[in-house]
Amino acid sequence: MPHPACDTGRREHGISLVELMIGMTIGMIALLVMVQTFSVSSGHKDNTVSGADATTAGHIALTLIERDLLNAGSGFAITKCTEIRQRNSDGSFQKFSYPVTIEASTTAGTYNNRSDRITMRYSDSAEAAATSIIKQSMPDPATTMFGTSLHGFADNDFILLYAPGQPCVVLRLTDRPKWSNDKAHFAVATRDFYNAIKKDDFYPSGVFLEGVGRLLSLGQGGVTNAEYSLTYRSTSGSVPNSDLQVKNGTRTDTLSRDVIALRAQYGWWDSATNTVSFSSSIKAGADPMQLAAVRVGIVVRASQRDRSYTAPSSIKLFAFDDPITITLAGDELNYRYRTFETVVPLRNTIWNR
Repeated sequence: MPHPACDTGRREHGISLVELMIGMTIGMIALLVMVQTFSVSSGHKDNTVSGADATTAGHIALTLIERDLLNAGSGFAITKCTEIRQRNSDGSFQKFSYPVTIEASTTAGTYNNRSDRITMRYSDSAEAAATSIIKQSMPDPATTMFGTSLHGFADNDFILLYAPGQPCVVLRLTDRPKWSNDKAHFAVATRDFYNAIKKDDFYPSGVFLEGVGRLLSLGQGGVTNAEYSLTYRSTSGSVPNSDLQVKNGTRTDTLSRDVIALRAQYGWWDSATNTVSFSSSIKAGADPMQLAAVRVGIVVRASQRDRSYTAPSSIKLFAFDDPITITLAGDELNYRYRTFETVVPLRNTIWNR
C-alpha cells in the first residue's frame, strides 16, 4: 500500500475569490438589515422614552401646582378680609384680595400668550389659628396694640390686623408679647415699617375697634407667595425651550422641562344656581368667598423630535367650556405633545363659607 504522503490522487481545495465575494455580499446585506432594524427600533424607543418623560413631567407639574392651590388661603381664610395689605422685604407694597391670582406672564416675549402667572398665597405657620381680640380701639397706627390673649404669638412673628369685611394689614412683632394690666401687649414695628407708604392706603382708619378688630398669628414666615410661570431657556428659532418654574420670595426653582403652555381660569360659585362658572379674569364686584376653584391646563412637549409625525397646528385646553387655544407652527409640528388638565377646589375658602 502506498504511503499517504505519496497519494497524488488527493487534492486540497480552498475558498475561491468568487465564493469570498459572495459571502461578503451576503454578510453586508445582513449587517445592513440589522443596522436598519436597530435604527428603527432605537427611534421607536427614543419616542417612547421621550413620551414617557413628557407624561412624567406633566404629572409632576400638576401635582406641585395642585398642592399649593389646596394650601391657598390657609391661615387667613377665616378673616374674610376684603383686601390684605403688606410691605414686602424688598420695600415694595403689596395688596391682594384673593388667595389665588392669575395674570398674563410678561417674561415669555412673543410666547407670553402661552403662559399665565399663577400666584397662591397662604400662611404655613403652625400657630395660624392663634387669635387675640383687640382690647383697645386703634383708630391710627400704633407701636403697641392690646389684646385678650398672647398664646401662640412670638417675637418676630408676622401678624394680621383684621376686622371682618374690611381691609386688613400685615405687621411684624418687634418683641415677645407680654401680659400686663389685664391685657396682652403687642409691640410692632414703628412707623418706619410703612415708610414711604401713604397711611390711608396702608392702614384703614377707624376700623380696628375694641371687641371688633383681631390679631392673627402668621408665624415667622408671614404670607407665603408661590408663583408659578414658564421660563424660557431660548426663544430663538421655531422651537422655543420653556420650563415650568416656581418662585418663592427671592428663590426660583425649575420644576419640569419642556412645558410649553401653562394656562389657568378662576371658578366662581353661584349660590343661586349652585354651579361654578369659569373665566380667565376676576368677575367685576366678585366677593373673595365666591372664588371656589381654579382649573389649570398645561401642555408638555416630548424632548425627541419625530420627523415622521406632524402635530395638529392648534391644541385646545378646556375644550368644552371657555376654551383656550395654543397655536403651533414651524418645527414645533414635528414633536409630540401631551395635555393635562385639573380642577382644584379651594378648600380653605369653601370651609369658611
